[in-house]
Amino acid sequence: MMEPGIMIGAALTCALGGVLPWVSSELVVLGAAVLLPPVTLPMLIVACAVGQMSSKTLVYGVTRWAPHLLPARARAFLARAERYRGRRPLLVGAVFAGSAVSLPPFYLVTLASGLLRVPFPLFVLAGLCGTSVRYSFLVWAACSLRSGACP
Repeated sequence: MMEPGIMIGAALTCALGGVLPWVSSELVVLGAAVLLPPVTLPMLIVACAVGQMSSKTLVYGVTRWAPHLLPARARAFLARAERYRGRRPLLVGAVFAGSAVSLPPFYLVTLASGLLRVPFPLFVLAGLCGTSVRYSFLVWAACSLRSGACP
């Protein structure tokens, strides 16, 4: 019975993908959804979304409280984002959109959120909701292709 290993591995890989944008959490979620029994898929969505957002909170924290630790390229991007500082609804919408459909890329949205001081609870809530939407769609697509038996 490898189910816990697959679930934990998927969540940890999604956490890694939250820091290293070239690690595709989407492929991990799709693969795990194909391997796991349908009854465990809601738990997969939650585990992977929490894993992804755990690492995104680290990126947010570094950007907010220690921006000098970021690479020069990231600091240059953040300087251009400064004009949006006072637009909280737009920023929270960008967090949701970035986490749900990756447009704009969620990694960049996370960097901007820390710099522009999006309130931490709003960042986490919007990011967790959007990531859950994205992973739910991927799980639905995987189980539809597999057998049509979705929970």
